[in-house]
Amino acid sequence: MATLKFPKVSVIIPNWNGEHLLKICLPSLKKQSFQDFEVLVVDNGSTDNSCQYVKKYFPEYKVVELRGNGGFAHAANMGIKICTGKFIVLINNDTSLDKNCLEFLLKAADNHSEVGMIAAKMLSFYKRGIIDSAGVYIDSSGHANNIGFGEKDGSKFNKSGYVFLVTGGGALFKREVFEKIGFFDERYFAYFEDVDLCLRAQFMGFKAWFEPKAIIYHIHKATSGKNPQLLAYLQFRNMTQTIIKDFPNTLLQKDFNWLLILLVNINTFRYLIFKGFFWQALKAQIWILLNLPSLLIKRRKIQRGIKVSNEYVISQFRKKKIAFW
Repeated sequence: MATLKFPKVSVIIPNWNGEHLLKICLPSLKKQSFQDFEVLVVDNGSTDNSCQYVKKYFPEYKVVELRGNGGFAHAANMGIKICTGKFIVLINNDTSLDKNCLEFLLKAADNHSEVGMIAAKMLSFYKRGIIDSAGVYIDSSGHANNIGFGEKDGSKFNKSGYVFLVTGGGALFKREVFEKIGFFDERYFAYFEDVDLCLRAQFMGFKAWFEPKAIIYHIHKATSGKNPQLLAYLQFRNMTQTIIKDFPNTLLQKDFNWLLILLVNINTFRYLIFKGFFWQALKAQIWILLNLPSLLIKRRKIQRGIKVSNEYVISQFRKKKIAFW
């Protein structure tokens, strides 16, 4: 009896009304130097011709059609549960991969057994000498951002090495990460779900790596930029729930960091009001209050499962720069 041969890599692309973006993304996958991979386009109930486009022009790729828009986290989870690869590459639909991207991601994964997540070097699609992401950092107040965002690409971004977090929009994950820590938290919907997952993975001993030879070109916020109100709400809400769930007690207590977090939360609320997002900011705070009991239950589970030292965890958080305005 012949044994089934599964691809080594599964590429998962969450999609929502992104037919015009898939026309850029999918052809770049066809040109990869490494070809032992499958592609799953997980569609969040698109009303454009996304699914029809993939089926017509890329029939070898799988289309997973969901009934509605459950967000990035739900689509990514569905793809992870269905796919068969040992290595899982998550990319946004608004990306284009350099022809050697998958090859270099895989080489880095094979060369570093201690690493569970590998970040590609992401460059601006339209300004290709500008960094979009070289891994992700988080500071002690809960703000997370792409390393190097908006900076000119150069020698300092050509060195591979450890980072703390990776973006779900352009990274490789070893399947064992999801087997040991679980999937993306779907209550995030979108934004910070990758921060939360990477923190939980780091707590369990999985390191993250930045591989600059694996290059992805990214059209920044091509989907989310269409709805700034939702974006403001999700980013504020999800930053707060990440702090509640994931920040260890030692980090909260160090140098009265809990007070800094409270002040930053108040200042963020003020900032959103100034930008015209009063209802989004208020809605985010109400959601946190209503869901606080369940968030604290998740917190207890996460904190009890930490396998690495407090010193290591604290050292990975950037110190928040204080500004009075």
